[in-house]
Amino acid sequence: MLLRLGTELDKSAILEKYPYTGQVMGDGGCLIIAEDENQIIGFLWAFMQDIPVAVGEKEMFINVVEVFDSQSRCKGIGSAMVTKCLSIAKEEAYYQVRAYCSIHNAASNRLWLKNGFAISPVKMPDNTIPGSYVTYKL
Repeated sequence: MLLRLGTELDKSAILEKYPYTGQVMGDGGCLIIAEDENQIIGFLWAFMQDIPVAVGEKEMFINVVEVFDSQSRCKGIGSAMVTKCLSIAKEEAYYQVRAYCSIHNAASNRLWLKNGFAISPVKMPDNTIPGSYVTYKL
């Protein structure tokens, strides 16, 4: 497996083959491609932003980690892409890397724990917990 930064051509190819990903990929950002035998098998897309409180720091927010073939999931591809993202964020001197995770996505929750992220559940006024923000301080 090869990890590399994605191009606009890669982004277009992903959107053409998997149009639902358009909901999570915006303009700009950081696209990390997982490739095997010259085929895209997964991607991570993150964007950079100011931390949404006045602390004067920036963060990278991972909006999606996707491994397309269900048979290839839970085999370290997602972790490799997250590790690459952490490396890029560290090089760029970001304060932290964050993501949001649905409470119902057990595989995603395991991915974040496995990679050293802290998990902060979001509790709604009716006491339901729809998901969690996960954070890795660099």
